[in-house]
This record gives sequence, structure tokens and C-alpha cells, in this order.
Amino acid sequence: MNRIIIILLFIFSFSFGQNTEFFSDSKTLIKPRKYKINITQKSSKAGSVVVFNLFRKSGNKWFIIQSGSFKKQTDFPLFVTTDEDLNNDGYNDLKISYAQAARGANEIEKLFIFNPKTQKLTEILNSQEYPNLHYNARRNCITSYMFYGGNATYFLHIKQNRLEGFGKVEFSNDSIYSYKIKNKKEILLKKEAYKSNDGAVFFSNFDPVEE
Repeated sequence: MNRIIIILLFIFSFSFGQNTEFFSDSKTLIKPRKYKINITQKSSKAGSVVVFNLFRKSGNKWFIIQSGSFKKQTDFPLFVTTDEDLNNDGYNDLKISYAQAARGANEIEKLFIFNPKTQKLTEILNSQEYPNLHYNARRNCITSYMFYGGNATYFLHIKQNRLEGFGKVEFSNDSIYSYKIKNKKEILLKKEAYKSNDGAVFFSNFDPVEE
């Protein structure tokens, strides 16, 4: 019976030129088996819409505590990351695929940070400006790895509901440039020759510069 329903849903979606993708996780998001996320992406020629529902478990039942949605790049499939704690507070956060750039090297994602006080996911409004986001244990911050003609590593803190840069290292033409960022202005700390066997070099620190 379930198989018949799935086939009918597929035929219905195909008939109307719509593709539906679904993701669900309760094993890694926030706290294992205490929270659950259901995400649906519906794509058509007109665009893609991502809808999510966050659940919290009480006894043996799941209760919705938050719902949200956003539009995204039409031809980009649904990818979700739920096993990273990006602000090191003990709760795993949520990243949802949004777009790609630099021929797929720059993975752009919508970032949602869990707030234990409100029991909700907080959307980081400018996360699309910083591709390839990961937690950096060396600086206890978020790091963005960005590809272009060269490549750059950005060091970021969360301020309210936005990412704010405080450091940066660029690698280009066998040289590195390290910067301190203050009030959104980049202050050059060091420029020097730098040899690497890798075409893409990323860094865990900017002062001093460390891979």
C-alpha cells in the first residue's frame, strides 16, 4: 500500500512538473532522539521552496515547536547537515543547501543555530555570503572556506543573527595575506611568500597564520 501511494505521489508531481524531496532526522540534530527535523523541498520551473518542521519529543510523542520556509535556487537539490555544533554550545545545528558557486566548489547553505532558551532554530541571515561553513576548534569560531581565483579563509563569530568576520587569510600566487577585521574593515597584518603542494590551502588561524 505504501509503495502504491509513493508511486501515485511521484506520478502526480511529475504530471505537474514538480519534484519533491524529503529529509528527516532525529539521531543527530540538536540532542539525539530528543528533537526531530522534517524538511521538504518542492521544485518546479517557477522555483524551489524549502519547508521545515522542528519537533520536540515528550514521552513517546513528537510535538511541533517551530515551522519555517524559504525560497532557493531552482536547480539545486536538497542536502542537509545536522551533526555539526557550529557555536560549540553542546547542541548540533542545522545547515540546508541553498546554492553553489565557483563550479560547485563553494557550497552555500542556510545556517540555523539552535537557541536552547527559546527552543527554536535561529536563522543566520547572512550565512549565504560565506560558503563552506564549519566549526573551527582552534579559534572557537566558525570558518568559511571560499574559492575564487585564489582562495580565502574567513574567521567568523555569531553576533545576534548574523555572521561577523574578525579575521581572514588569503592564498594567491604563492603568497599569503593575513588580515584582522575590525568594524568591517580589513587591516593587513602580514604578507609573505608561501609554498604549498595543494592548489587550495585553508587555515585554522590568522594571527599567527596556521594551517
